[in-house]
Amino acid sequence: MTSSAALIDGLSVLREEFPSSVDELAEAVKRAAALKEPMSATGGGTKLHIGNPLRSAPVMIHTGALCGVVEYEPDNMTVSALAGTRLGELQNVLRGRRQFLPLDPPAAEAATLGGLVACNTSGPLRFRYGTVKDMLLGVRVLHADGTRTKAGGKLVKNVTGYDMCRLYTGSLGTLGLFTELTFKVNPLPETNATLLASYRDLDSLLQAKQDCLAAGLLPDAIEGWNSSAFAPLGPTATPAHWFLMVRFGDVMPAVEWQVAKLREIVAHGGGEVLQLLEGEASERFWQGASSLREASEGAEIAAVKCSVLHRSTSEAALRMERLAGRLGARLSVYCHAGACVLYGRFAWDEARPQPLELRRELEELRKYCVSAGGHAVIERAGPAVKDGLDVWGYEAPALEVMRRIKREFDPNGLLNPGRFVGGI
Repeated sequence: MTSSAALIDGLSVLREEFPSSVDELAEAVKRAAALKEPMSATGGGTKLHIGNPLRSAPVMIHTGALCGVVEYEPDNMTVSALAGTRLGELQNVLRGRRQFLPLDPPAAEAATLGGLVACNTSGPLRFRYGTVKDMLLGVRVLHADGTRTKAGGKLVKNVTGYDMCRLYTGSLGTLGLFTELTFKVNPLPETNATLLASYRDLDSLLQAKQDCLAAGLLPDAIEGWNSSAFAPLGPTATPAHWFLMVRFGDVMPAVEWQVAKLREIVAHGGGEVLQLLEGEASERFWQGASSLREASEGAEIAAVKCSVLHRSTSEAALRMERLAGRLGARLSVYCHAGACVLYGRFAWDEARPQPLELRRELEELRKYCVSAGGHAVIERAGPAVKDGLDVWGYEAPALEVMRRIKREFDPNGLLNPGRFVGGI
């Protein structure tokens, strides 16, 4: 049986394993370890483009069959599920008790819990609720030699000690394979509403964000997208270049007051209110918006994530626009305005730039972000572009500590070799 994940950055896999239980997963890992074969795992296959190229063809282990809720305690607001469980499936279970896991990553319906934690993926809701590591209470992990360990627990208050859950979060499967994860969940708000507004420039939009926070508003999400990113959500007649999307979730009076206050802020700041979406219409809007960042557009795409300070956000976006102009690309910018994280997606229908040119331009963008007190990660690029480029661009004293941790957890370097920071 061969799957669509038989290629990673153009590299064919040695073979594919499809375990249907944790015991079968352990046996698959032990077989590969005995033969000193590198291993890579995938759940929903939504993040295979992340990371540096693998050093050698791996055994691809598919964890999608390891799914289902293991334990759900609505009164304690915790849930444990197998790592291959789809986020969408878990949300359906939680909604039955008016609860939810406040994660809204791209491809939310297909993404698996193990993949979300391994890649530390989040979406607009991170502004109010935090990222994956803020919700993760416990993990069960299978290591490269077949050893099974656990960390954390199933209560919001766990025992003191090293927070191993945070160590595993975002490790891209280089320390072990998740088998089970425990999260704290939240009650669903009584209602929610989303206000859409337009601005002629990003500076005005960001000032509106600052005014929103200064006024004591508590949005679930604050997004600022350029016209190319926003266009699939619905055409508008406005000549604006930037669009503000603010979501509120709370009891009805609180939502109504915040929406009214935001209308005043938008009008005072020179923006234009486009639409107010309430209840199910608001939910549908964000469901449609959540996956646009990863949507395939054109024949070829490259994507970069820039984390910058508030004062550098507009300049980072401007440099993305200039880069797109030089490369002849269509640019979509998705900005988590509240956290000052920008995702730029460059798309070409044809005449894609040469790999060396694209690599050089992306590295220049990264240099600016670092000089401005931030960072940039190349999230998506072709294998020829990644060749000779560390997509993470991480150089810090902590890198040697990370290498030592990798050697302790995976001494033979079999788990996702070369894909993480610094070639770990």
